[in-house]
Amino acid sequence: MVLIYKTYCYLHKLAKIILGDRVSSNDVEEGFPASLNLGVSEIEAKDYWGQFIKNSFIQHEHMFSGTHFAGYIADKSSWCLSSWIWTSAAIVRCYCTEGEIDKAIHLAEKLAIQQQANGGWIVRNDFDKNGPIPMLAPNDSAYIANNAFVTLYEKTNNDHYLKIACKCADWIIETARFDGMVMVGYDLKNKKWKEGNIVDTGFTAALFAKLFQITGEVKYKEFLVSFIYKYIDLFYIPSKKGFSTSLNQNDEQIGGMFGRGQAWALEGLIPAYIVLQSEDLKSIIENTINTLIRKQLRNGSWAYNLTKPLLGEDCKGVSVIAKNLIEWHILFPNDDILFAAQKALIWCMKHTDIKSPAKGGIFSFSMEGAIVYHLYTSTAFVYSSAYAIELYNYLHEYSLVSR
Repeated sequence: MVLIYKTYCYLHKLAKIILGDRVSSNDVEEGFPASLNLGVSEIEAKDYWGQFIKNSFIQHEHMFSGTHFAGYIADKSSWCLSSWIWTSAAIVRCYCTEGEIDKAIHLAEKLAIQQQANGGWIVRNDFDKNGPIPMLAPNDSAYIANNAFVTLYEKTNNDHYLKIACKCADWIIETARFDGMVMVGYDLKNKKWKEGNIVDTGFTAALFAKLFQITGEVKYKEFLVSFIYKYIDLFYIPSKKGFSTSLNQNDEQIGGMFGRGQAWALEGLIPAYIVLQSEDLKSIIENTINTLIRKQLRNGSWAYNLTKPLLGEDCKGVSVIAKNLIEWHILFPNDDILFAAQKALIWCMKHTDIKSPAKGGIFSFSMEGAIVYHLYTSTAFVYSSAYAIELYNYLHEYSLVSR
């Protein structure tokens, strides 16, 4: 299997050279450019991941200054995806878990400034042949509202943050489909809603579960119920015990099973279960988790696509998946989950770069690469380091980081 994967990597690197994307002929070693120097110890891991987050800060004069780049492309030695402001919300949450509330507040205020009058955020730029397309996306806006502002409200009890989150949730309710499904994004360039949907939409549920717990407002629970069961109906694949990557314009499942997408589903399903206490939800969560444990690669990572492992290891999602597994373990202790999470964290440490400016980035190679810029590249994403810090903290409580 390793030989097949290496051959696959070489072929795609060769294709990039032929297509004019300059890559050194000795660039590939299990998919990594030779310039990467990977591997940190347990003692230094959190410091490295924190440094990567720090280095990703957008300092120069820029429309997104004060937030963070989403990732780093090793092949190009460059930061990427400054427009992906939704990923900065994971950094706010990470700062809160680390007790760095002042840093969390400073970053959250930068996000608050960019909240639109309707309550949503322009969370990223998508691209077509004519250039960037600003996307006003309910699902990623929910991620910002929950991970940045609900988290800060819980830490500070400041109603300012709760009002921001509620404003976003009310806009999502207003713009959702009649059946409760959240739209994937509004194309501000062409003034229309984007067709189809993606599995990431699942994490929307977390915002409504949290707001119902905090406020007791029935409208949030009602929307949570309508959304989560429609989401399961559309995305869950009973025969595979997991979630489809995406839907086409006719709500038909396409794209196999996106590895990280299973975590994004769990990120909404688990908070929904805490509120709804549904046995059906519990069964789907446990089926999905068992699938992830079964599909975990021997080195501790997960494939970018669980049904297409030769597309490479998930270049962002190993820590994200493992952290969500632990969230379920907290509710229902399970040694298999702990072991899978431990393996994943060790993989993250082994794949952490120790050279500046990519120092602290968790790198892997996959066809996804850096999304809109470069396919088939070795990349590291900032929220991966944020999730890794949180995962490390959870596992450290069980003394399972390096055992």
